Amino acid sequence: MKEKKTKTAWGIVLLMAAIMVIIGCARKQADETGDNVSSDNVLITETGEVVKLEPIPTPAPTSSKSNMENMEKENMQLPKTEQTAPTPAIELDVPVHEQVITEEDQIEPEGKGLQLVFLGDSIFDNNRDGTGIPYLTASQCDADVFNLAIGGSSASLDWGEYGELDTWASNGFCGVTNAMMGKISTDAFEGTRAKEILDNPNIDFSQTDYFIVEYGTNDFFRAVSQSDPESDYNLHTYAGALRYGVSNLQELAPDATIILCSPCYAQFYHDGRMVGDGNVTNPGNGTLFDYKGTCNYIANETQSYFFNAYQDLGIDGYTAEDYLEDGVHLTEAGRKLYADALARMILSIEETKNN
Repeated sequence: MKEKKTKTAWGIVLLMAAIMVIIGCARKQADETGDNVSSDNVLITETGEVVKLEPIPTPAPTSSKSNMENMEKENMQLPKTEQTAPTPAIELDVPVHEQVITEEDQIEPEGKGLQLVFLGDSIFDNNRDGTGIPYLTASQCDADVFNLAIGGSSASLDWGEYGELDTWASNGFCGVTNAMMGKISTDAFEGTRAKEILDNPNIDFSQTDYFIVEYGTNDFFRAVSQSDPESDYNLHTYAGALRYGVSNLQELAPDATIILCSPCYAQFYHDGRMVGDGNVTNPGNGTLFDYKGTCNYIANETQSYFFNAYQDLGIDGYTAEDYLEDGVHLTEAGRKLYADALARMILSIEETKNN
């Protein structure tokens, strides 16, 4: 019995020695290949042959349409050639409305259920006295409201501006959204109420529930091109600027709802004489009604809501006397009409979300 156990032990020792010899030969063969071979990609067969396994290639990531659009936006370069503003086909008086600010204009968070942020021109900016569209809308929605609108501003960049962040000067839609994201200094907004709000560290724009965006009338007055078939993000066009600004807002607050508001119906004058309205007057790149259509198109493309202020408020040639002060800016009745319709839209969206 003892002799049998001894033979078994010697058999085990010989087997272990044979295995060590095979492994040693395998390592030597792997070293002689000159490759940096690891145990993870080497297979040793029963005969001691070393087989190097090729790693499985990792599929290249595919870019989604939104990623490609973001790449185009980030890499856009506006042409540096000499540019001149288009000469309007007809002369139009651009009415100026005095801004009124009272304590009703909110500049500090109050912790209400919703946060509304308004961006636009004088339609939103002028009446910060409890009779303006942002205040009236927020009151009906029980919301904090921050009004970043700037009178006279456009969606598109001014001529001679090229979108360079370190020298940015435009206070329009693209500029305001860049400032909200911290891409540019707020110096470009000096002297505006918007700068006070942008500089307030207590306001977190990433927590916004609704961005309400209204531009287009000043782009119309400047006869800005509505689009560029060669560049979706040409900031000298109305459509390109809307795309860029909306993209910024979507990046800043992915869960926010964006509402793009079209320009309102308007009537135009020159030297005190009415020369036409938004349906027929064309300074060079379309009527105001055409700019409404472009706004609608971009809203659909960017999956934003569209507020048709041009057609759905009941402001037209028959009611203009009641709702328009100077052909462009809204009377107090017109602002209430606008805010009521906008608040209904927001509350309807909220009801849908909650259900």
